[in-house]
Amino acid sequence: IFFKKGVHHFNRKEYEASIDFFRKALGENPADEKARFFLGMAYYKAGFDESAMFEFNNIIGNEQGDSILSNFVRYLSTKQFLLRRKKKSDDYTIGMEIRGNPLGKYILSKATGIDIDKTGNIYVAGFGSKIALKISHDGRPLLSFVSPKISHGRLYDIVVGKNGDVYISDFTNDSVYHFKTDGKYVGSLGSSGFKAGQFYGPTSLTLDENNDLYVVDSGNVRIEKFSENGDFLLTFGREGDGEGELKRPSGIAVDHAGNIYVSDHGKKTVQVYDRSGNFIRILEGGDLTDPYGISFAEDNRLIISDRDRLMSYDIMHSTWTEIDTGGRLKRVLDVKSDHLGQLYTCDFESDTILQFVPKADKYRNLNVILDRIDAESFPAVVYYVTVLDADGFPIYGLGPDNFLLRIGKGIVGKIDLSYNEVRNSRLRLLFLVDKSASMQQYSREVVSYINRFVSKTSSNDEMAVIGFNHESWIASPFTRSKLRTANAILEEKYAPGKAFDTAFRRGIDYLNREFYKKAIIVVTDGLPADQSFRTYSLESCLRYAANNHIPVYFLSFEGKKDTRLDYFARSTGGKFYDVLHSNDFPYLYNTIKGFRASEYLIFFNDVYDPALSNFYLEAEVEVDYNGRVGKNRLGLIYP
Repeated sequence: IFFKKGVHHFNRKEYEASIDFFRKALGENPADEKARFFLGMAYYKAGFDESAMFEFNNIIGNEQGDSILSNFVRYLSTKQFLLRRKKKSDDYTIGMEIRGNPLGKYILSKATGIDIDKTGNIYVAGFGSKIALKISHDGRPLLSFVSPKISHGRLYDIVVGKNGDVYISDFTNDSVYHFKTDGKYVGSLGSSGFKAGQFYGPTSLTLDENNDLYVVDSGNVRIEKFSENGDFLLTFGREGDGEGELKRPSGIAVDHAGNIYVSDHGKKTVQVYDRSGNFIRILEGGDLTDPYGISFAEDNRLIISDRDRLMSYDIMHSTWTEIDTGGRLKRVLDVKSDHLGQLYTCDFESDTILQFVPKADKYRNLNVILDRIDAESFPAVVYYVTVLDADGFPIYGLGPDNFLLRIGKGIVGKIDLSYNEVRNSRLRLLFLVDKSASMQQYSREVVSYINRFVSKTSSNDEMAVIGFNHESWIASPFTRSKLRTANAILEEKYAPGKAFDTAFRRGIDYLNREFYKKAIIVVTDGLPADQSFRTYSLESCLRYAANNHIPVYFLSFEGKKDTRLDYFARSTGGKFYDVLHSNDFPYLYNTIKGFRASEYLIFFNDVYDPALSNFYLEAEVEVDYNGRVGKNRLGLIYP
């Protein structure tokens, strides 16, 4: 009875309640391996990783565990190290090869531009065949970017933004086309000419953190910048051999600080400019022969396509490395890196897209976690599955063919992943508002910044507010009312104390009842007090959020970055903002919308068997991603 009640609470995300029942089940029968396994999973989901590993190691020590459990324990034991490291190797091997001539019903020839979206889809511009394609992560063409409103010329480059905006440069027609990622045409930028905002042979493109667009205007030998709305913002650069001048600009990238990097195949250099276009320096020592497309990997490495090779420049240490591509490249004109550290190139001569995988990844399996099973609407069943690579990086863009599900001893037939898009279509935002006495001095600033943020939310989003000082309270339940939310955040209820830990866990409990994409926004002075983590540790709080796929964003009004809260935010996939001195705060809403959890919702319909009613059934999921596999199991009480 205790075990079944524990499973019931676990699959409803009531983890601390399930812990009590699993403990009681083990009190009755200490040898109950299933109860101990679920106790470990409940500890994990509640943020108590050390307690989870203790229970799992008990199972393994009693020779009741298997390779699935051993792999999960190995992941948990290295997870915190992985969170801090988050860096991929420079040692690559060939992964996938996509032939472009033909590619399904399309001909992709003389490709000059490539990009990758956050789900792993590939975008490529074919200069020779005058088409731009969206291709799935496993190499299947999905759509061509066309519109009756435009007549394609020689398409040179393609970039996709975090918000799904796609930009394509047309070298022949002196235009940049704007599409949505589903292929819908939005409009175009530029026209033929020499004035600001006009083009003469636009080539390479890039987007910065604010979704501003940069265009290499090759014929006019300059760089132009446009806002997300298409407004002209800036032009810089002129032709010449002098310092900071350009000869044949051929590639462009922008780092997190807003510095602009421009490759020049005429001068055989990469030059660096500040966000206003002022020259800073040349990247010395690369011995480049023919640099074209450049881009940043997530670990502050600049990757340069240099004729038949790829070069890597470490921004932090000013060091160059040639990436071993096994002699596979003939003339590469662009390169991009995805969040897994995988490189994608388009080869102009061989009409081939090549993927290069960090060598260690190709021979390591996946971390797969079956988080819970929802059978509340049986015969409809939903498996919640987290998929990570061996280094803890999320694997996005998987489809039904990547999953094999089992329930009981049977293999599940047809599965449906469409609910993932439904979940990501709306936000559930929980404001955790510091009402300690030290926050009162910032009440006027909080009014200004919160009103600006709330005004940007969608009519489909819902927001709730929890206030805290020495106690916590629900100041406003989930509502679509922006006014009610803002009033609750600005409530004058200041008092001594700052019990962040209990308020935070209350917030996670509250959010865990919601279906749509979730986030916590902490409004605070950014100065944790001695009692802020008295009941629950900082680590257990951040793991509670991270293990339930809830990013945390700290809005600090003090003006100093607390290293503990910054670590907290980054470990959950969120971010710390020094609000009064931040250029990034205006983009917080888009940042939250752009967050993508590593958890998949996998829906299927089961056939009801009354003979199984109230029995425990094991459930298992197996994932195969480009030859890398992982599996895990859980269970449910049959309705």
